[in-house]
Amino acid sequence: MKDAIAVKEQEQHEMNAECSIWLLPEAAQEEELRKTIAELSPLLGEPPFAPHVTIQGDLSWSAEDLDGSLTRLATMLPLQRWRVKDVECSEHFFRCLYLRFVDQPAFPTMQEFAKNLSRTVVGLSPFPHLSLAYGSADDETRRLRDGLARTFAGQEIVFDRIAVCRSSKDVPIDKWQVLREYRFSGK
Repeated sequence: MKDAIAVKEQEQHEMNAECSIWLLPEAAQEEELRKTIAELSPLLGEPPFAPHVTIQGDLSWSAEDLDGSLTRLATMLPLQRWRVKDVECSEHFFRCLYLRFVDQPAFPTMQEFAKNLSRTVVGLSPFPHLSLAYGSADDETRRLRDGLARTFAGQEIVFDRIAVCRSSKDVPIDKWQVLREYRFSGK
């Protein structure tokens, strides 16, 4: 009986999952990353998207539900400075071509906060990364990766805010939008 209830809860969660918690880069870097994503997206046949690190996606919560908790989280965390470890490709659609970051101590803290809030591990990002393109990785994608590695490997990306967004695997990428932002103000 417990398994049937858990399956039903999971199905209900997936039916209503339209929000994500993202980490957003500071304005100048955000603009440069937007340009890179806009150049790469047509090459893979997918629409462009806002540069972000997903803390947890596919949440069945509204922006209003998350407001107080994300305000609190933003006041606990300082500006984030994350170093790019490498540019990588994978077979996963949402990690087709991405910046892989050096392990960040704040990332597990953010994920634990989100997991405690959502009471699920569904949608937690497996590691800190910022996608540059969505799609299917192939030889051309790997060539792009090699060129992008020369630009991004070792670069520091500054994240100055967290956001709740309308996005999920069930919302078309061109319909994704940032709903609310929360600037980091912790020490």
